[in-house]
Amino acid sequence: MKERLIQYRKLTTFGLKRLIDENVNPCDNFYRHACPLRSIKGRYIEDAYERKLFKLKAKTAEAVWNNLAIQETFERAHYKEFPSLHVFIAKLFQKQCETENVTTEEKGKFLELIQETWFNHKNSECVYSECLGALASDRNCTRAAELLESKLYYRPWEEFTSTLRVFFIQTENNLEGINAILDDDLREGVSNVKNIVETMKKKLLTWIQQTPWVINNEAIESIMAEAEQVHHYDNFAKTFRYNLNLLLKLEQSYLKCLRDLDDTEELRVFCMLAATNNIDFKTISMDFFTFYNAMNGHPNLYFSHLFYDMAKNVESPAALLGSVGFIAGHELSHSLIENANHPDLIPYFSNDSMQCIQNQYQTTCDNFKETSCGANDNQIDENGSDILGIQLAYSLFEDIYSEKKKDEYIRLRYNNTITNDQLFFYSLAFISCKGEPGTQNEMDPHSPWNIRINAVVQHPGFRDAFNCDANSPMVQSFNDQCVIFGENAPQTRK
Repeated sequence: MKERLIQYRKLTTFGLKRLIDENVNPCDNFYRHACPLRSIKGRYIEDAYERKLFKLKAKTAEAVWNNLAIQETFERAHYKEFPSLHVFIAKLFQKQCETENVTTEEKGKFLELIQETWFNHKNSECVYSECLGALASDRNCTRAAELLESKLYYRPWEEFTSTLRVFFIQTENNLEGINAILDDDLREGVSNVKNIVETMKKKLLTWIQQTPWVINNEAIESIMAEAEQVHHYDNFAKTFRYNLNLLLKLEQSYLKCLRDLDDTEELRVFCMLAATNNIDFKTISMDFFTFYNAMNGHPNLYFSHLFYDMAKNVESPAALLGSVGFIAGHELSHSLIENANHPDLIPYFSNDSMQCIQNQYQTTCDNFKETSCGANDNQIDENGSDILGIQLAYSLFEDIYSEKKKDEYIRLRYNNTITNDQLFFYSLAFISCKGEPGTQNEMDPHSPWNIRINAVVQHPGFRDAFNCDANSPMVQSFNDQCVIFGENAPQTRK
């Protein structure tokens, strides 16, 4: 494993030399030819970057966003069993009320803080039952606490902590992701990914205008408009500044609250609640990250630090387009692939295209099932984005290589030659390589990787690259050619 970990700059070459099983014909089972069972414990790309990411994480151990008092309180508290928040606050008030020598004024200030936290307004702005100040004058603390509890709406402790955990994860990932990009000087990789996305988008816009089912259903303008909106998000400064300022304001509010109250565990939890009260968690998005993933948050496309690193350092354009290019094409395609029965972003999607996509994935599953798989309705978007993504990536590959597709890239053992077009498809397999059997999670919209990659037989470029004959298992698993956008797409009419 040590040798693999230091080869992250030459992932494709290393995979070709050490990973593929030359005893398995690529036309029999391409994924297990390129990525044999039990060849690795985890995912090839993640294994290769494990040490690098550990070092990046270690560098930020002392960063301000990793050393917040409010987050320390959260980490201690979120595993504890607290009652629902309204019960917790009512009991906390009762405890404060019963404190020896507490004054009415002190109780009033605490109630005002509760009021601001829960109802988001001060005493002068309160309305009817949301006015809590009068409870400070009640000497019967039990009665006052019960009335307070009745005024506060029910909110589960688990709901609050799970929301806050997501918030901390998102902000930390944004800051860590940007820091990793800058620390590794991956601006060239970011630029390469952006150029791939923009080139693909231009190509896709041309295809849309040529698509019969788009023309026949008078949907050119609306589908073009959706496609034109999509772009690669790379505003480091805006995201870094916003997330860091948000965390610092949160910390400031938390510490200010503690200065006005006794420093007990329960009051630290209350101040954590008070500090986060005005945050609209729905406005927080994860734009940058270091883990293996890419996302379409239409119209923005987001990519992992790993893919930016590969986009800078991968050995050849063929390898780049087969790996990062496919990921970019897949994410771009999410904005245009729909369930024809329930379109979301675009007004219409071809039912013929949808059926073609699902039929291919079901046929691939039938032929290459390892543990479990199937073409379910919740997978339409992902399956279609795979097919359109590979079409976009391969089209860019052809633009670059033209007559050089069959040129030798590298020579392996036994004098076996890997050509540029084969390299494209090997890179696709390596970026998804997992050594354990493919298993379908019914809640996961993604098909198992062995099915996703073997469905690449959909593309005629694969059959040509490996000279697969008509009787080979991969070709036998081919269903119908799924052209989603372009002049050869279905005619589908309403």
